[in-house]
Amino acid sequence: MAGLLQINPIESLGAARAEPTAEIADIDLLHSICVELIGEQDRALLYGKIVDAAVTITGSQFGTMQLLCPPGDSSGHGGELNLLCSRGLPPEAVGFWEWVSPAAHSSCTAALKSGQRAIIADFEEWDEIAGTEDLLAFRRTGIRSAQTTPLLSREGKLLGMISTHWAKPHRPSDRDLRLLDILARQAADLLERTIAEEALRAREQELARSCSALQESENLQKMLTGELSHRVKNMLATVQAIASQTLRNCNDPADFVESFGGRIQSMSRVHSQLSTNEWKGTQLKEIVSDQMQLGPVDEAQVSASGPPVELDAAVVPQLAMILHELGTNSLKYGALSKIDGAVTIDWLVSGQTLKMRWIEQGGPTVGAPIRRGFGTRLIEASARGVGGDARMSIAAEGVRWHINVPLPEAQGESGDAALPVDRPPVDHNPAGRNAPERSKRLLGKRILVVEDEPLLALDIAGRLEDAGAFVLGPAGNSAAALSLIEQYRFHAALLDANLGGHPVDEIAAALARNGIPFAFVSGYGRASLPKSFDDAELLAKPFDAGQLVEITGKLVA
Repeated sequence: MAGLLQINPIESLGAARAEPTAEIADIDLLHSICVELIGEQDRALLYGKIVDAAVTITGSQFGTMQLLCPPGDSSGHGGELNLLCSRGLPPEAVGFWEWVSPAAHSSCTAALKSGQRAIIADFEEWDEIAGTEDLLAFRRTGIRSAQTTPLLSREGKLLGMISTHWAKPHRPSDRDLRLLDILARQAADLLERTIAEEALRAREQELARSCSALQESENLQKMLTGELSHRVKNMLATVQAIASQTLRNCNDPADFVESFGGRIQSMSRVHSQLSTNEWKGTQLKEIVSDQMQLGPVDEAQVSASGPPVELDAAVVPQLAMILHELGTNSLKYGALSKIDGAVTIDWLVSGQTLKMRWIEQGGPTVGAPIRRGFGTRLIEASARGVGGDARMSIAAEGVRWHINVPLPEAQGESGDAALPVDRPPVDHNPAGRNAPERSKRLLGKRILVVEDEPLLALDIAGRLEDAGAFVLGPAGNSAAALSLIEQYRFHAALLDANLGGHPVDEIAAALARNGIPFAFVSGYGRASLPKSFDDAELLAKPFDAGQLVEITGKLVA
C-alpha cells in the first residue's frame, strides 16, 4: 500500500550501476561535495554543507541533520535526537523538532528503532501517525514525505541521522539512495571527528578549570599560611610589648603578674568575641560588658548606656584595651577602689563619630597634675591608633575621660589627622638599670616610628628612647606618616609593612625621595614587602631590644 513505512538496508558501493553518462555526473557531484566537506573547519558550516548536499542529491525541499544524545546523558535528553542543522524549516518547526523523542512519529524515529534507513512516501497514508501532533506538525510545515539515513561510525555505532523531506508524496530513486549512502559514510566520519574533537575540547577545558582551581587553592593556601604567620608574629610581638611595658611600670613582681595577666586576658576575650562573630565586628555594649568584668567590683558600681553601635573589627581591640585600662586604673587608684565609688560609661553618635565618656564618682580625692603612667599613655595611643583621640580631665568628683572614635564610614577621613609629634624622650628607667644597653649611635638621633598597633608602637618608642633616640610619632596610618615626613627632618625611620591592611609603598617612596634611610618592621616575610624596596632592612616581628637598636643603629651610621 502506498505511503506505508519502508525500511531499506543501506546499500554498498557495489550496488546497481547507473547509466555511464549519469554516473559521471554523479561522480563529479560527489567529488565537489567531498572537496567542500573536507576543507570545512567550522562545525556549523560543515553540518550545513552536509544537509545542502543531501537536499541536492534527492531534490528535496527540506533537509535535517541530527545527533543522537547518549542514553543517560546529564542533559535529560538521553536517547533523543538533537537537531544540528536544517534547511527549509520555518522557525516554529525548528523549535518543534529541536529534540525528537523515540516515542515520536517520524522517519527519523523509525530509523532510530530499526537502525536502518526509513522511507515514508506519504505521511497521510501512514497509519501509525494518524491523529498525532506529529502529523499536524508535518501538515503545518508542508511536509508530505521523508527519508532518513542513519549515520553509523565505522564500528557500527549510531551517531545520528540525515533526513530529507518533500512537499509531495515521494519515494527516492535507487540512484538517490546510493548517493545518500556515500554521503552518509563521509558525514558519519566527519560527525565522529567533530564529536571526538568536542569531547577533547571539553576534557581540555575541564582540565584547565581543574588546574586553575588547583592553582587558586594553592595560592589561597599560601596566602592564608602567610597571613596566619603574620598574625601570629604580630600577636607575639604585641604580647612581648605588653610584657616589656608592664615590667617597666611595675616594681613588684606580684603587681607585674596581675597587670600582665589582666591585659592578656582582655586580649583573649576580644579575640573570642571577634572569632564568634567571624571577625565582622561586634556591638559596643558587648565590648563594654565584657571588659568591665573586673573581679571584686559590684556590678551596681558600673552603669553603661548608649545607642546600639556596631564596631568594625579593626577598632574593637583598641577600644577594648582602652576600656580595660580605664577599668584597671579605676580599680587600683580611682572610684572602683572604694565600695561606694561608681563609674558611668555613656556614649552617643555624632555624625560619623562615636563619642564616649568615662565618669568616676566617689573615689579618692584626685589632685592635679595626675601621674601619667603606662595605662594613661596606652589609652591615648589606642585612641590615636584608630584615628580618634582620648582626653583626660579632673573634676571634683573624680577622673573623667572623653574618647572620640571614628565609625567605619568615616574611618579614612578621621584617620587622616597626623598624630601628636615632638613628644620629649621619656626616661622610663630613672635608676638606669638598662644603661648598658644604650647605643651611642642613637644618642640625639631623630627616629620616625610608623606602626598601627598602639602597644607595639609604645614599646618601640620606649626602647629607642632608652637608647637615647628622640622618637617622632608614632604614626598609625599613611596620612599621619606622610604629614610627618613633609614637616620634619629625621635621621631614620622604622616602617610597619602593613597599616590596617593597607600597603605602605607611598610612605616608603616618600622616605626614599627625602633621603631618609628606613627599615621595614613586619610579621610578613620579605616576599610580601614593596617590590621597589627589596634592598631595605627588615626587622622581623617579634624582636628584642638588641635587634631593634642594632637595626636602627645601622640606619643612622
